[in-house]
Amino acid sequence: MSNDYGYIRDGKIYLRGYLEYPDRQIGEVKISEEATVNYFTNRFKIAEQKVEELRRLIDEAQNKGSYLMKLIHLRQYLAEFDGLGDYPVLFDRLNEMEEELRKIIVVNRSKNLEIKQALVQEAAALADSTAWQETTEKLKELKTKWIKTGLAEKDWEDKLEAQFNEYVDGFFQRRKDFFDEQNRLVRQRSAQYESLIERAFGLRNETNIDNGMATLKKLQEEWKGVGKIPMKKAAHLWKKFKKANDFFYERYKRAKGIPSTPQVRRVDPKIQAQEKLCQEAETLVASTGDMVKAAERGKELLMEWKNIGRPKVPDNKLADRFRLACDKIFELNYLMRVVKRKHHFFDQKRLEDQLRIKVSIMADLIRKDKSELSLAESMTNGASAADKSEFSKLSIQKRKIGVKEQILQEFQEKLKAFS
Repeated sequence: MSNDYGYIRDGKIYLRGYLEYPDRQIGEVKISEEATVNYFTNRFKIAEQKVEELRRLIDEAQNKGSYLMKLIHLRQYLAEFDGLGDYPVLFDRLNEMEEELRKIIVVNRSKNLEIKQALVQEAAALADSTAWQETTEKLKELKTKWIKTGLAEKDWEDKLEAQFNEYVDGFFQRRKDFFDEQNRLVRQRSAQYESLIERAFGLRNETNIDNGMATLKKLQEEWKGVGKIPMKKAAHLWKKFKKANDFFYERYKRAKGIPSTPQVRRVDPKIQAQEKLCQEAETLVASTGDMVKAAERGKELLMEWKNIGRPKVPDNKLADRFRLACDKIFELNYLMRVVKRKHHFFDQKRLEDQLRIKVSIMADLIRKDKSELSLAESMTNGASAADKSEFSKLSIQKRKIGVKEQILQEFQEKLKAFS
């Protein structure tokens, strides 16, 4: 039995050769010759559908050139497909589509060439910048545009990519070198400050008080010339150096008979305002009222704190107290939202049962946060230390977990009172 596209011989069904492809076996007769021919004729519809589906996708696509490889793979698929039908017609359709795609690709690559040349110029203009943070963001945007832009003309692609990467990599290497040098300077200057502090404290054993005063003044002049280090570390070192200075001045006054004038400590009004906000935040944490309203007030307190501005001598302990109180307000608000969603009659339960529910849910939240933190740390493993944004996010996540653990411990302590 045979038809225009195939034939049966010795219990096997063959597809007739077409184009450059020879006759080949595509199956065996199972039930009857007629059923076998019908089966493989119907299978050919699958091949027709795949060709039409590719045509539809290309028509609807914005980046039509990206479908060239799919077309090539489909041609290979059809050459090995087991079905009876008019394959030359399908190959003609694929050839037409390929011709269209290659024309589009030529046009697109010409456009991509212009885009990539412009990106190279932008990268070149930024390569020598020392505005590290701003330029980093701009180069990341350029890199994203580069990745999204398709291939340029073949003769240009490798050359442009090498130029682009040279400018981008060159900037990031300079940035790394800069921050490495800054860190080296901070370590060096910190060591100089520590040495001056040690020498200032050493004056406590100076027997010649006038020589000691002269030495102290020299140390003070040296201190002024050391150079800048991060503000928090500078404040800590200055506090130690001032203590050494004050100690020697008291010795000097006693030796010279100079009466000590009691120092009247002037309280910075900004510190006073911050203390007031901190007390209110801590009161909100201790209250058992509406946590939604407490969270809204917490946001207002944060804004008021920011508006106060930086005191001349910041009280870091006070700032830490305020931040912890606000964090607790927000974490307690979130906890109660989860509690109320899972336990509709929570307010009607005994205090002991309420505490047990809070402990259980808070423990679950901590486990979830730790799992997410572990995943985030694994994803940022190996990231540059200069990329502060990612490390800042991890630091915030860790701080929130710490606040939750502190709240959980407080609940557990309250729960012990019922046992």
